[in-house]
Amino acid sequence: MGKVSLAAEAAETSAPFIDSTYYGSAEQWTALWWDDRLPFRALFDTMDLETTVDLAAGYGRHAEYSAPLAGKLVLMDVIERNLKVCRVRLAQRFPGLLYIHNNGYDYQPLKACAVSAIYCYDAMVHFTANLVQSYLVDTARVLRPGGRALFHHSNYNGPQMVHFGQHPHARQRMTQNLFVSFALAAGLRVVESQIMPWSDVPALDCVTLVERPA
Repeated sequence: MGKVSLAAEAAETSAPFIDSTYYGSAEQWTALWWDDRLPFRALFDTMDLETTVDLAAGYGRHAEYSAPLAGKLVLMDVIERNLKVCRVRLAQRFPGLLYIHNNGYDYQPLKACAVSAIYCYDAMVHFTANLVQSYLVDTARVLRPGGRALFHHSNYNGPQMVHFGQHPHARQRMTQNLFVSFALAAGLRVVESQIMPWSDVPALDCVTLVERPA
């Protein structure tokens, strides 16, 4: 898919989240992701956090947890205002953070083999399949050999509505099998993939850990 089309999809997908009340309401659930009794934290702890990317960082709620753990943390988001909020929230406590406003479909301007870990929580579930595929291809580029990436993505395979906001919890159409096929095609190794419920919907989401082969 061409970059112009990907840019248009990224803009359309991110538009509902500009100045959204979602970020405030989601704060109450953040700690759940970092509970070591849940699989996401256990998978996160297998990554080398020397140079870590928080993809689609939003208002920085997950960065508050990962910043003390990472050697270097890069907050990346397609919405520039989100990064401004992150700076206000985090810069004084974590002065070494790097903030990158990206294009919504890859990790530019990061260089090849530049990072050891990537994670994306609560955001990729809203990405179109084309955007997910594009990010996985670029994940293979920016990860150093042996580096890992942990993605929380949609497993929604129900009816396609006019707008993804009409799907359960605004999930885009994606399945575990399709995500795994994209990862393998990009040259990544799938370390683990777990289907999980979200709120009142069983098997709506998935968490997948991938690795760039050494």
